[in-house]
Amino acid sequence: MKAISLFSGCGGMDLGFENAGISILAAYDSDSYAVSSYNRNVKLCARRIDVNRLDSIPSNFDILIATPPCQGFSTAGGYRVNDPRNNLLINTCEIIKKESPKLAIIENVASIINIRNSPLLNIGLDILRGSGYHVEIKIISCDNFGVPQRRKRAFIFARSDRRYFRTDILSGASSKVILKDVFNDLPMQDYSHKPRVFASGTRHHKIAESIKPGQKLCNVRASALSVPTWHIPEVFGHTTKQERQILELIRTLRRRNRKRNFGDADPVSIEEINSECTVNVDEVLRRLLQKGYLRQINDLYDLTNTFNGKYRRLSLLESSPTVDTRFGDHQLFLHPKEHRGMTVREAARIQGFPDYFTFSETPKICYRLIGNAVPPPVAQKVAAFARYLV
Repeated sequence: MKAISLFSGCGGMDLGFENAGISILAAYDSDSYAVSSYNRNVKLCARRIDVNRLDSIPSNFDILIATPPCQGFSTAGGYRVNDPRNNLLINTCEIIKKESPKLAIIENVASIINIRNSPLLNIGLDILRGSGYHVEIKIISCDNFGVPQRRKRAFIFARSDRRYFRTDILSGASSKVILKDVFNDLPMQDYSHKPRVFASGTRHHKIAESIKPGQKLCNVRASALSVPTWHIPEVFGHTTKQERQILELIRTLRRRNRKRNFGDADPVSIEEINSECTVNVDEVLRRLLQKGYLRQINDLYDLTNTFNGKYRRLSLLESSPTVDTRFGDHQLFLHPKEHRGMTVREAARIQGFPDYFTFSETPKICYRLIGNAVPPPVAQKVAAFARYLV
């Protein structure tokens, strides 16, 4: 059984297909680093080219697989409906229409099925159905498929001749993999595994010392898993008990007393704050503004540092958040036990890449290649299902 791969990236999807016994005849991607990594690790069949300008591909194949860029569809990407990369989904469907493979598989973010993305998705689905394909969409959670990661992806399956099928037989493992299962025996001599612990006494080190496994630095959520900045006075400045009470009150009010019909919180007025207090808070607010814990927007007050989580410390007993292109940023993700960020090899392990799959580019490029990839174990399960369909 043979396949063609569009937007192949560094080869995560295709490695899974090769491991399932499906031979990749040709792979295409516009990223030179991805193509180089693919040819080094999967097989020497990747070519650098803009898929929109692809003039011809081998004709003797059964399956077309494609992973078009998803940033415009992603929640992390801010639902950029007009992102020109979104047209790559439609272009992919046009290529499928032209080449008429027995089976086509398109991978993308799970949010592609959201109502904001449905117009573009429906255009693509109409192209496929109008070309005689029966189409089904399956949302897969990677932690059910041998990957210790809370990553959800959408797989669009299009089978020729309108042959009906169901995706419920594409099921995962009975037990989930956790980080502890993949963090054993990391190759210390590997170029891609060079842990860099924060220097003692630095801002990053002091913050990391206050974050336990499963926790994150977060001012806007009241939870045992959220550590607010005012709990780390050695970094963000000392506060009194009364000041902390006011900060926690504002944290509650900004989400409870909504003023806009978008976003998830709004600045609050001094009247709202006073209505919940037995003492006048003018002086407390002045001090908190001076200390940088609050900001004033006209006559309203809001917290500073309103990001929804930085310095997220992973837990060895759980699966990881999604490994995206920013996974190597130590201000976003922390090692489960050590005061540092995640190495390239650790990111690769969480994505399910074997250690023989080398990443020799700069760290920033490596994290991008890994974060954009389909986890090979997930791809292998999908490939086994593809063999069944064909």
